[in-house]
Amino acid sequence: MSHILVIHYDPAEAPSTCDRIRREGFEAFVYPVRSTCAFHTISANPPAAIVIDLMQRPSYGRLIGALLRERKSTRTIPLVFIAGEPEKTRRVRELLPDAFFTDILKIGPALRRAIEKAPANPVIPDEARVPLYRKLKIADGAVVALLNAPADLALELPDGARTQKSIGEADVVLMFVQSEAALTRELPSIKKQMRRGRTVWIAWPKKAGSLAGRLTMPSIRAMCASVDLIDYKVCALDRTWSAMAIGQRKKR
Repeated sequence: MSHILVIHYDPAEAPSTCDRIRREGFEAFVYPVRSTCAFHTISANPPAAIVIDLMQRPSYGRLIGALLRERKSTRTIPLVFIAGEPEKTRRVRELLPDAFFTDILKIGPALRRAIEKAPANPVIPDEARVPLYRKLKIADGAVVALLNAPADLALELPDGARTQKSIGEADVVLMFVQSEAALTRELPSIKKQMRRGRTVWIAWPKKAGSLAGRLTMPSIRAMCASVDLIDYKVCALDRTWSAMAIGQRKKR
């Protein structure tokens, strides 16, 4: 019986997807975390296919799919995406054109096709084609606040955009932190300066980079949740830094 791994932004919601896959005659297991820290377990015991849900936080699913393809040890595993919002799903298709896309009701046939037609020469995504300023939502003429930015940061800007070292009337805020203590100090102030139309990013050192510390995607997410902030997008700034966009939780 084929072993299928299910990756969902919220691992607590993944069991229902696993149940649906099991009814199609597969073994299904949940990827236990919302980061890449358990990728080594995937390499050690590769599944027949990986299902990634795009219904919630499609940027997270897109990032995970790209990272799986970038690693030699996981890039040949077939990827099956459960499609979400059409425009965001289209972006994932463009990035990973040889992956499979389906809805949950057709997951069984999609998995069988994916396993049968596993890519011999899988596409390795080239996100370099997308300018960093577009990923960071920096528009023409925007004001960008760089807080505690490293001296060697190379940030190309679109026409008319400029940077400053304080938030002020900035359209985009990019805050660099290297420790949990620093983030704890800064978050209350950042929350007070959230406003409609402003994009706020938290940048932290990548685990494999020279500045790596204790900060991780899950720990930043938990710290933001403690002050009622949520993340909605993740991207790589360069070889050293990753960034997470945060916003206020919508009141129900």
